[in-house]
Amino acid sequence: MAEAEKIDGQSFEYRLQHLPIGVVVLDAERRVLSANGPAQKLLGADETALFGVDILSLHPPASREKVGWLIASAVAAVDGAASMIVATRMGNLLARVSALRTGPGPGDSGACMMFFPLGALGATTAPDKARLEFLMKLPIQKGAGDVISLVDVANVVALSAQGHYAEAKTLDFTAFCPRSLAAMEARLDPALFVRVHREHMVAIRHIRAAERIDGRWFLRMSDEAATLIPVGRQKVGLVRRLLAV
Repeated sequence: MAEAEKIDGQSFEYRLQHLPIGVVVLDAERRVLSANGPAQKLLGADETALFGVDILSLHPPASREKVGWLIASAVAAVDGAASMIVATRMGNLLARVSALRTGPGPGDSGACMMFFPLGALGATTAPDKARLEFLMKLPIQKGAGDVISLVDVANVVALSAQGHYAEAKTLDFTAFCPRSLAAMEARLDPALFVRVHREHMVAIRHIRAAERIDGRWFLRMSDEAATLIPVGRQKVGLVRRLLAV
């Protein structure tokens, strides 16, 4: 075997075969139905407290929203899969979620979560590097001129498509963003922002309420105008799972 295929003197195949992969199967309510031995160790869970509990309860409070978003994203994804680095009581792990069908009914669904310890395959830097690329400031233009202002991402409530560009709503004002909605979606942390419509993306922290009007779902935002953002039909399941509504 070529040296390029080895990590610290061990082959990739050897590492893969000896990698402790935690596997957990969840029902539609995120409760643990089954788990293998490494899952108990990687999640730092007591065997008696592992089964029948919401998987979010096995993660630190600060990361539960992120894990819930990850599961909902996999269910809503075209390929039924999503991955992310998540925090557990035993440290950061790479989590991959695959949506499962347990029957023909609309409620017959679940998920399979697989946990991989970071660094086990010698590739710990790529995910962290990717997270550093998420924007902390959003570029906007207020008024005429070529000056590009920057606003803290924490103050951004929603982004809406305006042709090839976007309109940014903040807590205090609305401004033109000289980037497309798709470009902004790629640069904003998916744990903080979610695309709820082909023309709209919202900050999860600034959702004030979920409202159903004439059979359609809308999100009431926390900006001064209390903006209503429509939820696309294909995104309703994701939003309802994400907000537990």
